[in-house]
Amino acid sequence: MNKDDSELTPAVADALGAQRTAALAELTNRVTALHGLSEDAGTNDVLLTPLTGRAAQRWEQLALRETEDWVYVRFDDDTTVLATDQASEAGIRDPAAAVIYPELHTRLVSWWLVHAWRSTDLLTDTLENLARWRITSGAVTARAVIEEAGSLVDEQNAIAQAWRTGKATPASAMERPTAIREALAPVMLKAAFGSRMKNSHEKLQATNVLTLVKKLTKATGEDRLPQWYDLLSDAAHPAFGARIAFATPPLLHPSRAVMVRSYARSPMSLSDGENAQALEPTVAFAVADSLIAAGTHMLNLLEDGLAVVDDFGLTTAAATLTRRTYWRDFHPTRGSRACPCGRGKWSTCGHHWGKRIPTPRGP
Repeated sequence: MNKDDSELTPAVADALGAQRTAALAELTNRVTALHGLSEDAGTNDVLLTPLTGRAAQRWEQLALRETEDWVYVRFDDDTTVLATDQASEAGIRDPAAAVIYPELHTRLVSWWLVHAWRSTDLLTDTLENLARWRITSGAVTARAVIEEAGSLVDEQNAIAQAWRTGKATPASAMERPTAIREALAPVMLKAAFGSRMKNSHEKLQATNVLTLVKKLTKATGEDRLPQWYDLLSDAAHPAFGARIAFATPPLLHPSRAVMVRSYARSPMSLSDGENAQALEPTVAFAVADSLIAAGTHMLNLLEDGLAVVDDFGLTTAAATLTRRTYWRDFHPTRGSRACPCGRGKWSTCGHHWGKRIPTPRGP
């Protein structure tokens, strides 16, 4: 992210006020850090399909012919097979873990990266739109920021709850991995494939966007988010909000017979020849305020979410069970060494079965 593009001009800073300007500067620094972490990252994920009947028989015949390191598990019905290739030596020794944990970890990593890239784009664009006083575009991107933050709240809560349950599951070579997959796989499937398009699968319907706004409002404690979202939605369409995006609030004659509104492409102020007073840009304020509230929470969620992704990978030792490489494929260490997750010493980071998952911060 080029910080110069999001640096406010004096006129824009005056229009938005010192408090908003300071909050936007802090947000810009955090977006720059997220960009540095994720921009050059790339990964692969794995999606395994349970095989039954003839499909399971064909896989078994193929696995016998090919010189590949396959591992598999059979479920309780003894007819359903879940299999993966490229297992490591450690994975061959622990087939249930090798089948289940790398698959889930690679999908968690790709889930996080997609949200990080999307968040970076939306936050950067909205910051630049404000800096250049592109209020029409700003309303569109700020509205999308609210939706993205709501989606993160929804999905991350579900992932954290599933992993909280899984991490507390008692040890068992087969039962623990199976229980974790039963809890987490449906959440990941909806996060990856959920859609509200006309022909989308009825069991994979994405959460309604207004529900996401409500969840974000509850998570942040910011009760103005629904009002901001309504105004931004109106401004994103050819409606009343769009008409007033470049207008001052109405100036009413004392007689109430005449109302005057001024329009301009840049921030406006009222001057008596000596002093100037910035005129409130209603839509721009909604862009800035919703960006600060939703964007700050979004960045907090991404930091917390990556901690959960790393905790899953290091607790399960997922990366040691496969020969595939992917982003955040950390290997556990021991003792007082620095933890690969980068959040302290291994002995204090809590990547052990039965320990608590990383605690999210408050609003």
